[in-house]
Amino acid sequence: MTNWQSVLLAFGGNTALLAVLAFIAKSLFEKLIVRDTRVFESELKSKTDSEIERLKSDMARNIESYKIKLKKSEILFEHELAAASEYSSLFYSIFPGYKHPDMDWYDAWETIAFDFKRIEALLQDCMFKHGAILNDEERSILGKARANAGFGKFDITDGEVSIESVEKAKITYDMLDDLKSKLINRVRAQASL
Repeated sequence: MTNWQSVLLAFGGNTALLAVLAFIAKSLFEKLIVRDTRVFESELKSKTDSEIERLKSDMARNIESYKIKLKKSEILFEHELAAASEYSSLFYSIFPGYKHPDMDWYDAWETIAFDFKRIEALLQDCMFKHGAILNDEERSILGKARANAGFGKFDITDGEVSIESVEKAKITYDMLDDLKSKLINRVRAQASL
């Protein structure tokens, strides 16, 4: 053999050895990748399943919480509607009917002033019954109107209504009209949701 043949044989032998080693390494590497992939898939599935269960649990809790809030809102709406309806009836019972064809607003205020004692009692009953459902502004309006009626009833002497009492009747009526509008608008706003 010549030197060239020896060199080629040495390289060829090493090449064959390298080829065999590369094949074995490739097989081992593929088996490791398959094994690691299966472990990764198993861990990922376990984590995903537990996350899905957590999300389902959170969603079920949120749905129950929403149902409770909705039920509370429904109950509150029913009470607000009842308060607005009853107050509206009370308001129209305070407004005097026509007593004569030439009746004007001054005559109406005077009639309301004569009725201050009854109006005060009606407003007190309304506060007792619906005070919890009214907001702060509405309670304040109702309280001021009741106070006006309460103080105004003392301005009537010997069947005569004072100018102050008529003015209190006008202010009271305007407050009660404003309260009626607020209650009705609140119910309508909630009903349109």
